[in-house]
Amino acid sequence: MIISYAETTPALVAGRKTVTRREWSDNHARKFTPGQPVQAWNKTPRVKGARRVGTVRITRSPYREMSDQIPDEDWEGEGFAYMEEHGLYLFGGLTPRQVWTLWHEKPSPLYVVRFEVVGLTP
Repeated sequence: MIISYAETTPALVAGRKTVTRREWSDNHARKFTPGQPVQAWNKTPRVKGARRVGTVRITRSPYREMSDQIPDEDWEGEGFAYMEEHGLYLFGGLTPRQVWTLWHEKPSPLYVVRFEVVGLTP
């Protein structure tokens, strides 16, 4: 099992990302269980330049949540505080604040995946 973190990889590697939100199918979400180790990648392995950056452990079964119901503490958990502090962008040039605002202004159901980093790949 893998999760690719794309633009949020720097926050993950810095230890400042503990949650991710995904547009997954129910069947895919059910594959992730508490305690399960999952490979963390910077991109999907099918893409040139993809590399494994570490391992995370799922801490809670993925659950659906409307994006406008995201708790404030997940600003840090998503790695957005770290990214904002370092001038990093998401999804084709959006700031973390813009993504956060879009999630709240255009609610959509997303799977919430909570995890802890258990190891980084040198």
